[in-house]
Amino acid sequence: MFFRLSNSPATFQAFMNNVLSDFINEGWCVVYMDNILIFSNDPEDHRERTKRLMWRIQKHDLYLKPEKCEFDVKEVVFLGMVIQPGHIAIDPIKLTGIAEWEAPKTVKGV
Repeated sequence: MFFRLSNSPATFQAFMNNVLSDFINEGWCVVYMDNILIFSNDPEDHRERTKRLMWRIQKHDLYLKPEKCEFDVKEVVFLGMVIQPGHIAIDPIKLTGIAEWEAPKTVKGV
């Protein structure tokens, strides 16, 4: 991505949406910039979807950093949200930071 161009993030998002559009339309893939989440109810479906995604990434000369990937997990942190079957919550780490803020003491502080 070209960081000095102001439209780089939008261009990259459009590129990723285009590359993975059929997966997104099938309803099992969510993409935000370089964050990709795939999900399913059945482990066999999930493995097949993972293979399809990996082939698509390779086909477009993209790559994934293994240390940033998680596979076959029941809970994932995605864009600051903890997602698990039947439940979505804000990441507790984010809440800790907010709880530690000092309360404003003046009108200007609000």
